[in-house]
Amino acid sequence: MTERLEQEVGAAATGADPRSLKREFDSEPATVDTTAQNSAPAQAEASTPKRARFDDAKEKWERRDRRGTGRVPDDTSSSADPSSSTGGDRLPKRKVAVKFGYCGIGYSGLQINPGVKTIEGDIFQAFCTAGAVSADNAVNPNKVGLQRAARTDRGVHAAGNLLSLKLILQPDGLQEGETLVDRVNALLPEFIRVWGVTRVQNGFSARQSCDSRMYEYLLPTYVFVPPKPGSTMHDMLVRMRDDELAKTGATTLGDVVDHAFWKQHGTTHDFSTDMRAKTAFRLSASALARIRSIFARYLGSHNFHNFTVGKEFRDRSCQRFMKQLTISDPTVIGETEWVSIKFHGQSFMLHQIRKMIGLLVLVGRTGAGEGLVDECFGPARVHIPKAPGLGLLLEQPIFDAYNTRIRNNNDKIAKLMRKKASSDQKDSAPESAHRDAGRNSTLHDELRESISYAPHAAAMQQFKQQWIYDRIHSTEQDTYEFGKWLNYLDVFQGPDFEFLNPKGVIPPQCIVKVGEFHRDNLRRARESQLGGKEGGGSEQQRQQQQDDDDDDEDHEAYSKKGAELDEYEG
Repeated sequence: MTERLEQEVGAAATGADPRSLKREFDSEPATVDTTAQNSAPAQAEASTPKRARFDDAKEKWERRDRRGTGRVPDDTSSSADPSSSTGGDRLPKRKVAVKFGYCGIGYSGLQINPGVKTIEGDIFQAFCTAGAVSADNAVNPNKVGLQRAARTDRGVHAAGNLLSLKLILQPDGLQEGETLVDRVNALLPEFIRVWGVTRVQNGFSARQSCDSRMYEYLLPTYVFVPPKPGSTMHDMLVRMRDDELAKTGATTLGDVVDHAFWKQHGTTHDFSTDMRAKTAFRLSASALARIRSIFARYLGSHNFHNFTVGKEFRDRSCQRFMKQLTISDPTVIGETEWVSIKFHGQSFMLHQIRKMIGLLVLVGRTGAGEGLVDECFGPARVHIPKAPGLGLLLEQPIFDAYNTRIRNNNDKIAKLMRKKASSDQKDSAPESAHRDAGRNSTLHDELRESISYAPHAAAMQQFKQQWIYDRIHSTEQDTYEFGKWLNYLDVFQGPDFEFLNPKGVIPPQCIVKVGEFHRDNLRRARESQLGGKEGGGSEQQRQQQQDDDDDDEDHEAYSKKGAELDEYEG
């Protein structure tokens, strides 16, 4: 029996399965030694390494593909290599904040999602390849506590965003003078950049510790040209004008239904010709003032349930606070005039900014009453279309409360270090000096840096210009994303946009139920819009696929509840 137990213990220590040895002894006669029977199990348990006892559980976890790469790890992967970090010395992990920026064109959003290409997926893979994430943890981002400050949708960009996770800050193989940031950036494409890695407190959470977020939206001013005569939306406005004239003898929609742009350009041209003319449109000072007045109604605390998906008016999480909102003076870039619209709010729900832009454009180009914005904060649920994701970028998340806490904590630590340094001068005993030096070293390890993007401002501005602004402008010039969006709105069938009346009130026929989709109407509008555009079927298919992907994302969000839906916030 003693020999059998020794073999079982040895097998466990080498990772073998003791049960295979047990079968060899099952047929052997044995005399029972009571002393050995009582002491051997405890000895075997004490001698069995913890890692060996949990090998089976670890293998099951690895097979789950929690990294979101869409691939199932095999025996040739680094995580299955016995010579990887599991077999050598474990390098210490530290909780850090990773500041980074990216251009979102060609990606299915920021957040890791199994089977699709995402920004986080590429960044996490780069950290794994650089050795900052061990092979054991590389199979699942949750094992290093990966969190994001703001989630961005498909095609949306960020000059500054932030991830919190645990990383190995000094991985093996770093060259002299090379930093972890240098190595990771060498592994990433040029349109994804890591700005810096900052040690943070263990309780830091990228999402929960973020006080507010700053976004920017670039919008071509031609979107405020009223609907084209003959379109469904123009016909609706003509009907509203006639009703207004019949009731009051006056109308506020005269300049909208008979706009100077269409009088000068004409209404018989195709989509491409219309778009070339629209690029020469310039926003008047009075129109800009009205648009700013409409936009200012978003300021403060409001119920934004109409500006997201899957939430009802009574849901308290829909109450959001907008701290600052600005619209720049127009700037001509190439042949097109643009405005920069900036949002500074505590937090934003899924599609909130794109829908805020959508309503701003609808009210601004149709002559609808400005009070419609306030009506949309009320209980009636209406259909507000999303503006294209192309123009949206995250400027940066803000961590004021955390930074204040860090400064206060650092001040306390500095006082303690000065106090101990003073006591060192009074007590020159070698033992005391050595002990206090150790204490000061421990205190120094508790110091943390504030989270700030100021040191990276120049690099971020250059990155924004090259990889975000220029690509937004060139993409719009090549594809007319905003023009196609307007076209589909103008040919939309149904009563959804009847709220665009001069009084700014929501009629009963506009109210929709939570979770109600308009896929059929939207698809007919898109097909009609694309049918008027010159070009091959591939462009139509690409646009249709992109629109369907947007609908699928909304449909997925409708099924989420509570904390699950919070992951869709930015």
